[in-house]
Amino acid sequence: MSLLQLCGCIVIITTCASGQPYDKYVNALLDEYGIHGALSKEGFYEFGINIGLDPSYVSIGSKCNTSADKTCSSLCMGYEDIFQKYSIASSLNSTGLSNSLSAIIYSVQDHHCHREAEEEGEAEEEEEEEEEEETKHGEKPSSAEAWGFGIASASVIVFISNIGVFFKPCMKTRRFQRILYFCVALAVGTLGGTGLLVLIPESLGITGEDSPIPQYKVKLITAIAGIYIFFLVEQCINWRSNIKKKSKEVEVPEGKPLEIDTNDVNVPGHSHQGDGEVATVAWTLLLGDALHNISDGLAMGAAYTEDMALGISVSLAILSEELPHELGDIAILLHTGMTIKRALLLNFLAAVAIYIGLVIGIVVGENTDANTYIFAFAGGLFVYIALADMIPEMSHQARIAESTGQDSTRAVFWLQNVGLLAGFGIVILVATQSGNINV
Repeated sequence: MSLLQLCGCIVIITTCASGQPYDKYVNALLDEYGIHGALSKEGFYEFGINIGLDPSYVSIGSKCNTSADKTCSSLCMGYEDIFQKYSIASSLNSTGLSNSLSAIIYSVQDHHCHREAEEEGEAEEEEEEEEEEETKHGEKPSSAEAWGFGIASASVIVFISNIGVFFKPCMKTRRFQRILYFCVALAVGTLGGTGLLVLIPESLGITGEDSPIPQYKVKLITAIAGIYIFFLVEQCINWRSNIKKKSKEVEVPEGKPLEIDTNDVNVPGHSHQGDGEVATVAWTLLLGDALHNISDGLAMGAAYTEDMALGISVSLAILSEELPHELGDIAILLHTGMTIKRALLLNFLAAVAIYIGLVIGIVVGENTDANTYIFAFAGGLFVYIALADMIPEMSHQARIAESTGQDSTRAVFWLQNVGLLAGFGIVILVATQSGNINV
């Protein structure tokens, strides 16, 4: 209630007590809120709300005990109390309205009268916020769902670790290289898109329909478009540069033919090593894979405890990255001189480390609030692998194909672009349609 309104009520009461004519004030109120010189319950409700009388104020004597609670006065009256005390035949006439003003002023000005109403209001607001939070993120998966889908996704990825055995006969063929062009580009799209559009926003708490950042998905999709456009521009520049180089004659000294290392293994993130470094390369590769798989499992486990669509998105990104990665690992291990059985066994043991990360991720996600930090870490890891590791590998593949004559620059260009767009498209589809995904 404002000071002006309170003063107005005091003036009315003062004039009543002094016997001065006050009918014009009371009649004005009756004209505004009443009908035919009487104030109904609804009219009194509107009047009380306008001057600050809350219907939820505590009732006289019902919730106050002056002997036990010195902060609560038995003079506090709510809307129902005042109306019932001063009304006649379910309405207030001019005399009843005049007499009720003192009770209204006291109940409005005494903050103790508001105490319980404010506490109840705060409790209701907290409940509403919790309901909104649940609505925003949707119902969290149950523990059984998190474990079930997490283990199933991890098992698919472990199976992928040994898929290289099926490609062994054709690892040095043009068809295998074309599969790698597409798979590496697909991994860039899914890893980069998941990191930027899914994991990092989830770690910042800006997901949901009522996100504090309007249209954050559109803005991040625009950022992904920026990555693709600049990749496309760079590839076109390199393509044009290669065409110009081809137009010039390549002078080769007489008696010394142009030598090209056709044994250069064109796989993601790896280069050919000397025979003296075979053991070191193999074990370093396997240890790095195991640590990488633990990180992947950690992100997957935390994601499945938060939201089913988030878990699916992270799993697809990991699966897309693991396919070319594992194919490359098998090729490297075989190239170092390992037998096919030993290479598959060691690669499998490195792959099952994903279960360690999965268990930690689910346990942490179900029992703590550390999910957001896991998502932030995984988002940074995914973006780094995509931009700092995989995109340079795509450029390396294009250069090797050009120098060895395995494939034309145009074929590599189109395969990589199709893979990149497919990866981005999968992530964007899952992120924008996550509310419609029911598993």
